[in-house]
Amino acid sequence: MNGKAQRNRPLRNRDVRAAIEGAGLRYWWVAEELGVACGTLSNRLRRELSPEAKQEILTAVQRLADRLGNPAPEAPNSGVTLEARASFPGRGW
Repeated sequence: MNGKAQRNRPLRNRDVRAAIEGAGLRYWWVAEELGVACGTLSNRLRRELSPEAKQEILTAVQRLADRLGNPAPEAPNSGVTLEARASFPGRGW
């Protein structure tokens, strides 16, 4: 696909993407929490999700945000380090 067509393509699932980014999470963290590959999550987000699928992802985002110590997805935390990831309980990252 050329660059112009890509720029004109609508971004779907903005609410889910905003929740992930607003919580300071990485997409692959959310994918692992859901038990799917990162590419699978990315592919799912290309099409508008059903309300049930959105809720499943948003629940996973909330669980991860709680573990990170950032329960408010509105406050982005782009400086998550490897040490912070290692401190997530129950994950062998």
